[in-house]
Amino acid sequence: MMDHSIPWIGLAMRLESLDDLPRFELPAPYGWRFFRPGDERIWAEIETSAGEFPDPEAGIAGFRRYYPTDDGLDGRMIFLTDGGVPFATATAWYGDGELSDQGRLHWVSVDAAHQRCGLSWPLVSLTMERMRQLGHESAYLTTQTCSWPAIKVYSRFGFAPLVREEKELEGWRIVSEKTGIDFMKDIV
Repeated sequence: MMDHSIPWIGLAMRLESLDDLPRFELPAPYGWRFFRPGDERIWAEIETSAGEFPDPEAGIAGFRRYYPTDDGLDGRMIFLTDGGVPFATATAWYGDGELSDQGRLHWVSVDAAHQRCGLSWPLVSLTMERMRQLGHESAYLTTQTCSWPAIKVYSRFGFAPLVREEKELEGWRIVSEKTGIDFMKDIV
């Protein structure tokens, strides 16, 4: 769920260790699976439903911008399913730039029909466990102020603010107010 009533400010979070992560089991009757060739449209539809793109075509273009090839997606991109139909996705991806030595929790989304059902907890749990299995020892993610409900989930896994620019401090003040979690205390 995206809250477009607040200013959009890009944010990042970091998790120092993938040891001792909380586990949230996926309740019945839901299942999960990895990416399969051709799943670009499914990913784009989920992301569009979650408010990330205006339409699936823009979502497919975004998919190819962030994932230029399918290499590695079959063991890193997870879909939650309802009766075999994917409705949520997240990726245990590679870090980049200064954070290339870390894993990256990437593109976490739940379609609108399944939001507010507590399913992001097991989605992130499965993805973080996969990241650990792939040999990552720490992780980061990028997000934005309007995704403050997701930031509450990430904080439960131990992610803390990673401030890259001064303007992000205002974003963390906004997120602290919206979530009721004092993220400012974690900023050094």
